[in-house]
Amino acid sequence: MLVLRSIKRHPQPATLVSSPFVASLDAEACTGCETCLDRCQMEALSIVDGVATLDLDRCIGCGLCVSTCPAGALALTRKPASEQEPVPADYDRAMIRLGEARGTLTKTGMVKMLVRSKVDRLLATL
Repeated sequence: MLVLRSIKRHPQPATLVSSPFVASLDAEACTGCETCLDRCQMEALSIVDGVATLDLDRCIGCGLCVSTCPAGALALTRKPASEQEPVPADYDRAMIRLGEARGTLTKTGMVKMLVRSKVDRLLATL
């Protein structure tokens, strides 16, 4: 839950999540029941004029809305290969990518951290 809460706070959660899918909405099939609003953890869906609308900058492609839409107006579609973010190889790379996306981790900051780490290790052997 903590991870999802952190992602939800970002203005564009879809930029932080490596999902090859995104929700798609058939507005004509939507009945405006609002079931999807309760299921979407990223608040990517809203009701405008009695019909659901989808904010693709907030959609992380989890499919929770799709599985609960009684009208079948929502579906998961695969993003084109050019739009799919590469999945980080491990947890460390994922956290570095998250820090870069937030703007709290820069390449200069990474270099400084690596240099400090190497100096600390060198001093520890003396």
